[in-house]
Amino acid sequence: MIDGLPISVKPQPIFVDTDPGCDDALALAWLLAAPSVEVVGVSTVFGSGTLQHTTANVLTLLATLQRDVPVTMGASAPLIHLRTNTGVITHGRDAFWGHQQPHDLVKLPVGAPGALAAAARLYPDLTILALGPLTNVARAVQAYPTDLAGVRLVAVAGAHGAGSLTPAAEFNAFADPHALAVVLESGMHVELVTRDAFEKLRLGAAAVRLLEERCGQPGALLARLLEGYLQAGSHQALAMPLPAVAAAVYALHPQLGKGHLAVVRVIAEGELIRGQTIIALTERQRATVALGASGFEQLASYVGMPGFDYEGSLREAAARAPLNARVILDLDAFRMSDLLERGFLRLRSDLS
Repeated sequence: MIDGLPISVKPQPIFVDTDPGCDDALALAWLLAAPSVEVVGVSTVFGSGTLQHTTANVLTLLATLQRDVPVTMGASAPLIHLRTNTGVITHGRDAFWGHQQPHDLVKLPVGAPGALAAAARLYPDLTILALGPLTNVARAVQAYPTDLAGVRLVAVAGAHGAGSLTPAAEFNAFADPHALAVVLESGMHVELVTRDAFEKLRLGAAAVRLLEERCGQPGALLARLLEGYLQAGSHQALAMPLPAVAAAVYALHPQLGKGHLAVVRVIAEGELIRGQTIIALTERQRATVALGASGFEQLASYVGMPGFDYEGSLREAAARAPLNARVILDLDAFRMSDLLERGFLRLRSDLS
């Protein structure tokens, strides 16, 4: 038992694909301090900032934590769309609120898809934790479909209700909807931590004080990032949701998330609806996804006719839209917050 929750004796191998960003930095620091985890690699992607900024931010964090983890640079832009620059609103121009340290990126390896595939081959029980846009994972699936098939992927993506970047779309789904579409049809074991769930986990001024006062130099950096993140929020100085942190805790402790098997589709185009995720949870919803509105209308036209089996036809139609993701719509924020506090307190002891 660790932190009151069961874990396996062998550390869980996790490969983190990330775009730090304040919340991603908190998530990665917490994972690196967790005794039940082996972070076997990190790949970087555009998102909260440019690829150069997100990569330098990973290196800044690792240097502060005095940790040596293989880092591979990945995608600098989405599969098709132009890169969104809206991350500056919540993460600052360098995506680290001015706390990025200079790093030479020239000698860093590139080719995140290859690094993801290599990790999947080396660790049969690998979890890929995707905290940013899914471009690297999608390219890995396209280039190495056999290696990635069946691998567990926990991703921050999508929303059943309202979005975060737009009323319709969560940020990562908006940033590269085509990549999310590729991943959903990949054959990976996809688990989506949606906005509906991660909105429940919020940290505020108390977390800043804890990091600042009790977690040494790493805590001081994370406190400054969280402070900037809070001040950028629409409710300044109050608690803010931390999507990447919620996903990291869920990846280790899936019992703390409420998941539903579903059919998920993503809208890839459209000024106002790009990145919207259509999540079909019921048999009828799955049938509608399979048939389309016009097809479902046609099915309805047979209702009441002699010998027509509506329920059987509904099941047959739903089967044409196979379940492709476990969608996390709720989580135990209280227990997650407790695990986070305990994990952050390890940051200082890890350096002593």
